[in-house]
Amino acid sequence: MKFWKYGRVALALMGSIVLGMSITCCGVYTSGYMYVTGAEFNQIAAYKIDHDFGYLTPVTGSPFAAAGTDPVQEIVLPGGRFLAVLSRGSGLVSIYTIGGGGVLYFQQSYSTSGKSPVSLGISPGGGFLYALDQVAPPNYINGVDQNAGRGDVTVFQVDPSTGKLTLITNQNTFNTNGSQLPYFTVNFNPVQLVTAGGGTGAGGSFLYALDTGYPANSTTVTPPSCQNQTIGSPCTQSYGIPAACQNKALGSPCTTADVFLYAINTSNGQLTLTQNQPLNIGTQPTAASTMYTSPNGAYIYIADTQNGANSGRILPFTVGPGGVLQTLVGGPINNLSNAASFPDAFLANSNTNFLYVANFGPSNIQQPNSNISAFTIDQTNGQLQAVAGGTNGLNPAPTGAGPIWMAEDPTNQYLYTANFNDNTITGKIIDTTHGLLSNLLKGPVQISTVGQPTFVAVSGRTY
Repeated sequence: MKFWKYGRVALALMGSIVLGMSITCCGVYTSGYMYVTGAEFNQIAAYKIDHDFGYLTPVTGSPFAAAGTDPVQEIVLPGGRFLAVLSRGSGLVSIYTIGGGGVLYFQQSYSTSGKSPVSLGISPGGGFLYALDQVAPPNYINGVDQNAGRGDVTVFQVDPSTGKLTLITNQNTFNTNGSQLPYFTVNFNPVQLVTAGGGTGAGGSFLYALDTGYPANSTTVTPPSCQNQTIGSPCTQSYGIPAACQNKALGSPCTTADVFLYAINTSNGQLTLTQNQPLNIGTQPTAASTMYTSPNGAYIYIADTQNGANSGRILPFTVGPGGVLQTLVGGPINNLSNAASFPDAFLANSNTNFLYVANFGPSNIQQPNSNISAFTIDQTNGQLQAVAGGTNGLNPAPTGAGPIWMAEDPTNQYLYTANFNDNTITGKIIDTTHGLLSNLLKGPVQISTVGQPTFVAVSGRTY
């Protein structure tokens, strides 16, 4: 399972920005560039995406060194000129300029407020960047750490011309010496944040943090992908539960999975609570693996890995007034079958007719059983229905072992998965009429990348 969720993590967000197409020196149409973070060797791989067939070729100089250790997520900033990379091990957000031919040039790094950052989000409109830390800085009041076990969000303003980031402090919360805090707290063991511009009737812009809680009556967390690793590997570092959350019974705040909601002020980046209590999503602690906002901002989907006849299920919500999440009519949807297990990433295609679910499968490269489930999205009520397989594709469609994230190319023809367990990228053709996925017609369907990939992002800017 994902090593950077559940104390490992999880996005929501990674869209393609379509800014046109160009011709490379060899006369091959390039629709955009793909960037793949690899935590194993602290590198960023870059690829050209062929417009006509979707196959990938390395960018000159790829892979590029990451400025921080354990890069886990990335975002192409609006305009397509800059790439932001989040490094969990170093607690950094690093900005790269995307140059000619997709080449990356390191610019500068910025520290998040807490520790173990795991997720990035961009505000609607693109003016502010949000980084989610799993461990918030301590905040002692009368000798008690009010942040024990909680996470936080660090907010940066983005300069669209230079990519430079500026820290935004919390105007609503102060520390004991009267200074504004440089972060906004969320709940226990957060794994992902997403932003939404407000769905039908919602109004405003919102940030959602997925808090998975800690296992009940437990003191140690070992991410599944870190089990049975040799001494000296990054996985053998200690993964502990804060003392305030140890040995808690199921149902305590520390063990409850929820969605924490903030309203976004798109003028100054401030986050404001809009309700007294977060939304309890009803999953087992650490079972919620990922959260995703539909491109139209109307729906939010959460993956539950431990329910749904052992194959997992999808928890669909509508974005209601004030950004409050409301369970979609019909409720949770079971995954396709036991052959499609451990859902951990979502992607809706460009016209939002179809929702794709990446299924990590067993954390064993010898038994990958990894694939992508496809569902139609009812354009009237948002309900999901499994796509029927046919001669033009399979449902579920096979991928490499352990798909951890997905992205669509800038021309909306192809879908790609970053496969953590076998160090590959898988490409698929999207049937935009029926929703089925099929293999690329030219070039390798699957290519090797730089160690274990953690995220994939796409830029439509070409030179």
